[in-house]
Amino acid sequence: MKRLFALLPSAALLANPAPARAQVTAQPVQTQPLPAPSLPFPQQPPPVAPFGYVQPAPSRTRSGTEITVLYSAAAVYGVGMGVWFGAEAGIKDPGLFLIAPAILGVAGPVGVYFLDKPSMPRGLPAAIASGMVIGAGEGIGLASYQFATRNSEDAWGFRGLSRATAIGATLGGVGGFALGYLQEPSPKSSLLTSSGVVWGAAIGGMFGYGASGAGIGYGRANDSAALGGLIGFNVGLAAAAGLSTVYIPSYRALTYMWAGAGIGAAASLPVYLAYAGKDSPPAKRGLVFSGTTTMLGIVAGALLAGTGSDSASSESSSQFAHLDYILPMPTANGAVLALGGRLE
Repeated sequence: MKRLFALLPSAALLANPAPARAQVTAQPVQTQPLPAPSLPFPQQPPPVAPFGYVQPAPSRTRSGTEITVLYSAAAVYGVGMGVWFGAEAGIKDPGLFLIAPAILGVAGPVGVYFLDKPSMPRGLPAAIASGMVIGAGEGIGLASYQFATRNSEDAWGFRGLSRATAIGATLGGVGGFALGYLQEPSPKSSLLTSSGVVWGAAIGGMFGYGASGAGIGYGRANDSAALGGLIGFNVGLAAAAGLSTVYIPSYRALTYMWAGAGIGAAASLPVYLAYAGKDSPPAKRGLVFSGTTTMLGIVAGALLAGTGSDSASSESSSQFAHLDYILPMPTANGAVLALGGRLE
């Protein structure tokens, strides 16, 4: 009996089976994509240089080097104006003569200090300094040509030289200020223009002296040199100013151009050995060759440095000329230096 009662629960379970479980099928839920939030800034990050360095935007104000150049130019300008005042006033006593240059030599940088409050925009100080240098050079060139081509009675003398230099520097400084304020040129453009007048005057003087007539003496040869230098000064000014409108050199390019000018002038020195004979042309003819090699050296320096130019935000350089060798080459009357390279 005990066993029969023990089986009763099992029989009851068989008689009343558990109800079947309902079948539930999962249905996919339709979802709508959320609209992208409108951000007040670009979603793409700015380009980042290697190692996570972000290139900063170029400064629109002048640099410390640029204003230092203007301070120096203003000091020299003030001293020059003081010398002009003493020459015009006819002051003969040295102690009294130096008072005006000392006062104005200090007043010039002081004026720049107040002019730079607030800081001047980039390019303006360099344009002013370059204008003063170019204007002073123009005045010196005119006075030198007048002195070389006139007799002692008609020459301007020291008073005329100081007057021309002071007026030229003043007009140049005003012109540089106007150009810098309206155009905002790169400081490197001003440096290129200043360098161009120096190169032009030197090369023009070489051409002028070397092309002067044979046997006319140093006096008349100096007349040709003064005229050639004055013409070369203005040709260099026009060429550099025109080039600056489409090309802004790097400091590397300017350094290479100056080095090229020196190397070109030095490379022409062996040619003077060819004029050692008695029946040879005058040795001053070699200056024509020196002027040519100097000019070629400037061009070669610009090519070797590359064609990079400044933009508003960056400076790039792509070198497309390479100097491979410099070798001496014998000639019938001496030797010259041969340059060899390749263009890319």
